[in-house]
Amino acid sequence: MTDGFCGEGTAINSFSLVAYVPQPLAGFIERLRQETQPECTARSHLTFLPPRLLDIPLEQIRGQLEAGLRNQPAFRVELCDVRVFEVSQVVHLSLGAGWAEARKIHEALHRDGLYRQELFEYHPHVTLAQDLDPAKLASVTELATRRWREYSGTRHFAVDHLTLVQNTLENGWTTLGEFSLRVPVSV
Repeated sequence: MTDGFCGEGTAINSFSLVAYVPQPLAGFIERLRQETQPECTARSHLTFLPPRLLDIPLEQIRGQLEAGLRNQPAFRVELCDVRVFEVSQVVHLSLGAGWAEARKIHEALHRDGLYRQELFEYHPHVTLAQDLDPAKLASVTELATRRWREYSGTRHFAVDHLTLVQNTLENGWTTLGEFSLRVPVSV
């Protein structure tokens, strides 16, 4: 499975770990991204390991992910407000529920062979627009805020598995594997 590009600006062959937002919420987010950035074909997602070049073999990447995620429980994410990261000018949806859990997973995995210096401190979010002309930032933020207010569907989803992807020149982001999170047993 492949996922398109959208202003990623990341190196070819970089790896990332994400949870894709499910439908119908994903459809809303992707339509909004298309409205603000028509060239954007990326699937909506929550990133746990931002794109990074890795110099370890794929099997070692998978092994480290499996070990790091083995005892991580599934959790619920709630998308809250439209916000802007001031430094990068990325328009995004903030997280309420699930923010701490996403941080915990990032911290558990961002080490050893998966560690890379990141451009920004990890802050869980779902991107709505990025790499914008600064003159358009205010209007895009206003549009996103209005559309999000008008959206009447569910604003939460379960994260019960994560997807390892690689940025390839030919196919955009290609899925390399799925990693299940521990689902609590109900009594």
